[in-house]
Amino acid sequence: MQAADIHLSYTDPMTGRAPRSTRYRDTQYADLDGVVLVVRHAHRSRTGLWSAEPYERHLHGSAYAIWAEHLKDGAGGGLIFAHIRRRDLLEQIAKAVGTEEWIKAREAWMSLPRDRWWSGRRFRVVRRAPRQWWALPTDPARDAERGPWPSEQAALADLDTI
Repeated sequence: MQAADIHLSYTDPMTGRAPRSTRYRDTQYADLDGVVLVVRHAHRSRTGLWSAEPYERHLHGSAYAIWAEHLKDGAGGGLIFAHIRRRDLLEQIAKAVGTEEWIKAREAWMSLPRDRWWSGRRFRVVRRAPRQWWALPTDPARDAERGPWPSEQAALADLDTI
């Protein structure tokens, strides 16, 4: 994977809405290998640090303790990144995707319990090939992938999320 292949979006892919406030901070999202990363940058801060970490708003309360145990075991974050420049952060993420550490961290992340009362979208629509749109479940433990559809609009209409 190349850094140019990572597309950042201002729209939250889990809810379909932009963040409420972007004052003094830049929040963007990247969907990589089924994991949504939240990329943040604080404007006007003394450090120009860019950071990326997994999307957490849909997790159950007990998931944080399980994730902390995973990090404590020395398995490494695998999904947590930081750098001074945006371009270098994207390169760091691109180099990590597909590595053994990424795969272990992704499996641990996907096994965390999701909050069943979370009110986000049930599916995220992702393009995998020309004219092939797939619906990825927000809770991988409960749903299977659905698709393909010929367009994103057709997928959203079929999933009743328009």
